[in-house]
Amino acid sequence: MKVLHTSDWHLGKKLEGLKRIEEQEKFIDRLESIVLEENPKLILIAGDIFDTPIPSSEAEKLFFDAIKKLSNHGERGIVIIPGNHDSAERLVASKNLAKEFGVIIYENVLEEKEIGTYGKFQVEKTTKGGVILNIDGERAFIYSLPYISEAYLDEAYKNILAEQIEELGEGVEESLTYSQKIGALLKRGLLEVECENIPKIIMAHLFIMGSSGDGDEREAELGGSKGVDINDLPEVDYIALGHIHKPMKYLKKRACYSGSPIEYRVTENKYNKKVLIAEVNGGLDTEIREIELENYKPIKRYEVEGVEEAIELSKSLIQANEWIYLKIITDRWLAGSELKELRKNKNIVDINVVYRNGNDLEEVTYFENGELDIKESFKEYYKTFDGIEPSEEIVELFMQLLEGEDE
Repeated sequence: MKVLHTSDWHLGKKLEGLKRIEEQEKFIDRLESIVLEENPKLILIAGDIFDTPIPSSEAEKLFFDAIKKLSNHGERGIVIIPGNHDSAERLVASKNLAKEFGVIIYENVLEEKEIGTYGKFQVEKTTKGGVILNIDGERAFIYSLPYISEAYLDEAYKNILAEQIEELGEGVEESLTYSQKIGALLKRGLLEVECENIPKIIMAHLFIMGSSGDGDEREAELGGSKGVDINDLPEVDYIALGHIHKPMKYLKKRACYSGSPIEYRVTENKYNKKVLIAEVNGGLDTEIREIELENYKPIKRYEVEGVEEAIELSKSLIQANEWIYLKIITDRWLAGSELKELRKNKNIVDINVVYRNGNDLEEVTYFENGELDIKESFKEYYKTFDGIEPSEEIVELFMQLLEGEDE
């Protein structure tokens, strides 16, 4: 079975308060063309479809329009799991309509779906967290693990442990790491189909220890306490991972992160964005291919010496199709007119000024939620002289002088 793997769309995500919906629309258009070219039987979307639990209406519309087109009116199967950014309840709110289009959306870990017709293909068998699909005569088992909290994982593992004790008797290992519990949960999900001679696929939203993210992977910041050791994952034909924004492959386990489809942070400009195609033949015979995506609006960082050079650079890039983080190293304060000149370039998302005062350096960021905050920057600068904030009268006087200068 040919499978397309994508994840971490983060629809509705902004950059320093500025919308990215046009770039996301271009990605969806490209994804639709890839699907037409490759004609996969199954599409796996491994979580973080939206950037927030309550996405904007335009983000939701983009998602639902995409799903309808990608499914080809139910001929192509689509399986979706929520990530840590998603509201699972919101994703499954349209599950009845989704079923008509051949879309299976998991809300919970160990959720059991209905047997029957989805779109124009069949769910032949269901397990807790898994389904056997028959799409145009091609069969495969898909086990889905949505993002899982540590508390929920502990509860799920207690059930697995109880089953093992009942089956094997006392002496079963009770004290396992987070990684080992995830491994046990995944292996338990395969038990009911281990005798089925069909390809077996796992889809999960989790953090593999040793992976580098550059996204909002909060677990990575906890010293790996919620990381999963690749060796704890079971042997299956393909593991479709979501959560890390960098495309990565662990070939010994046939496990891959597809990564996010567009750059969401300046640190993500070090690698190309991709979707993955897995030709899953069964018997651990899997061919994995990468399809690179266009970078619709790169995020770039510039560093200049002096205010004049910053203004010239800003003017030269005003028509550039890129998001700009600008760092200015200078020994003098920026005038209001100079800030206004820099603001003419709407692609600048952040202005970071480093002031040199002898051997001392002071950093001030002028950008907040998409707008230059001159008043707050003046307060910060004033404090460098005697360590106290200026009075409201001084601030108002400064703003009046600034308005007069801009006229």
